[in-house]
Formats: sequence, C-alpha cells, structure tokens
Amino acid sequence: MRLNIEKLVYGGSGLARTSDGVVFVPRTAPGDVVDVEIVERKKDYSVARVTEILEPSPDRQHPVCAAGCCHWQHIRYDRQVDYKEAIIRESLSRLGRVQWTDSIHRITGPDRSYRLRASFHVIDGRLGFMQESTHKIVPIRECPSLVPELNEFIRTADPGNAREVHVVSAPEIAASFVFDNGTIKRQGRATIHIGKIQYRVSPETFFQANRFLLAPFLNEVIQQAGPSPKHVLELYSGVGFFSIPLSQIATELIGVEEHRGAVRQAQENAHINERWNLRFLEGQVDRTLRSASVKPDVVVLDPPRAGCGAKTALRLTELGPQRVVYVSCNPSTFAREASVFLSHGYELRRITLVDQFPNTYHIEMVGLFELR
Repeated sequence: MRLNIEKLVYGGSGLARTSDGVVFVPRTAPGDVVDVEIVERKKDYSVARVTEILEPSPDRQHPVCAAGCCHWQHIRYDRQVDYKEAIIRESLSRLGRVQWTDSIHRITGPDRSYRLRASFHVIDGRLGFMQESTHKIVPIRECPSLVPELNEFIRTADPGNAREVHVVSAPEIAASFVFDNGTIKRQGRATIHIGKIQYRVSPETFFQANRFLLAPFLNEVIQQAGPSPKHVLELYSGVGFFSIPLSQIATELIGVEEHRGAVRQAQENAHINERWNLRFLEGQVDRTLRSASVKPDVVVLDPPRAGCGAKTALRLTELGPQRVVYVSCNPSTFAREASVFLSHGYELRRITLVDQFPNTYHIEMVGLFELR
C-alpha cells in the first residue's frame, strides 16, 4: 500500500488518510511517500510499518544512532519543534475546544548529550535499553542523548555475567557526578546545582533530565507564577525542583506529594538551601485537596502523564487562586483539563513548549491560567 504522510501525531507516528480510514505509520515524516504493510487493524484506524521510502520528506535526516530508541531522530531537529507546537495547538482545539491563535514560546537546547539520567537493563552481561512496546532489550555501546560521563560509564561498566534483567538508574551507578552550571564534576554524592540552588538526587525519585534546560525551565515557571506571590500551593511537588526557587519569591509555599521518598528528599533540599518558608505534605493530591482549607494566590502543578483529572481541576477552581501554572508532559490531558479551568472563570494567558526530550515525540509544556 502506498501512502502520503500528512502530519505527525502525539505518540510519534505519521498519519495518512485512505479510503479505508486513517493509518498510523511509525518512523515517518510529513511529506514522505512510502510503501507500507498493515500490521494491526482497529475499528477506527490501522497501524502499518514502512517497507520502502519512495519519496523522502525534505524534513528527513540520516539517524545518528542505529538502536532506534528515539522516535524522531530521522527528522531535522528544527522541524521536530515545529511539529510539537502543531500537536499542542491541535490537542487544544480537538480535545479542549480551545482555539489558541497566540504564539507558543519555546525553550530548547542542544539535541545531543542532554540526558543526565537513564535506566539501564542488564542481560547476558550487556547493558541496554528496553525496546519500545516490547520486553526486548537492545544492547548499546553509547547513546547520543546521554551526557558524555554516562556514555563513559556504559563503555567501562562490567555488569558481569548477569542473565536476569535488572533496572539500574544512572545516579545510583554514577552517583559522584555533579552538574554545576554547565560542568559535570566528580563529588561524593549526587548533587545538581542550578545557580545557587542545590538539589540532592537519587535513583528512586524523579528529577528533570535535560541538563541544558534546567535553569530556563525554572525561570519560566517562576515568571508565570508572578512577581511576588504570597501563598503558593504546589501539587505533585516531587523533590522540590520548583519549590525551592518559588519559595524565594513567595511568602509561604506548601507542597503536596504522595511519594514518601520524594517528600523526604524535598525536605532535605529545603534544609540544605536554608528555605524555611515552605513545608511538604505527604499525601495523594485529590484526597488532600478534599480536606484542604487553604486559599492560595498561586497554584503550581506538575502531574504525571495521566494529568490531574477533571475533578482535581474543578477543585482547584473552587480554591480561587489568581494564577494556575500548569506544567504538563502530555498535551492531551492538558487540553482536557484546560477546558475545566476555562469554563470556571479562568483564561489561558501563556503557553510555553519546553523541549525536554529532543528526537522523541514527548512534549513538555507550561500553561498559565489567570482568574478573569
């Protein structure tokens, strides 16, 4: 079957339309003319794989890595960002009924050597990554996305003759790496410095992975929070990545996080940065909000890919903050929950695309909602 790839969709595939319906084709680019074979048929769509590229898109480039872990490394990086912006706009329109015609700000950096963290698997004595949507491990010698120090670890690591699969987090193995204003140094414990702020990191808890975007990402959230918020409520606060700098401009900050290890680490990070005007509560966000009596001026939330949910979004509107700063890693859930804020007295004022994971379909964004 011959197809013309029309656009890219969230999830990474190219989309083509046929008389039999929509076909999704991974590893393609808009403008490709390809021969494909159908590998899966659903009620509303089909999935195919490329058998031959007949006419390559002008946006194509030669992949620098043969492992195939990154979804979009066959596409020029500047065009990747354009496509991600288009996906955000389409998601808002289709899922949130929001016609966003204003600009979408962009925070980008180098598309290579950016990842500070990774999870490795060990099988038959070799390190590798898990192939997408499978249980197959792809052995690797180096990864263009990882910082040089982690690639050196891959080359020098001796996993032995392990035949079972083990998950290993980079900070645990390379725990002596410190990222300090663009320079990675060796030290006794894993610490990340962003300006004058220090963060202790561990493999059990989440931390932002793109070393080039740490400072601009923080600055964007701080800017959207406003110049001098008094009472800030931060949901899904993690280890305090946003909490620490926000506490420097706020009178008081309360963070809510359900992961116990993250709460403890956030408390430690607050202590080492001598921030005494913030506190962290351990608890599931929706349940905590149901019993909360707080009246925040600003709410900052950074939920997982599933979003915060319509009920939580509605509860936030009932708290009546002047601003809601929504950090999202999924434009689909952001769009659905944006419609809740917009139908309960808020306006969407600013959208920023933060390209945390170049050469993949993953999209990070920050949206500012203001009370009318």
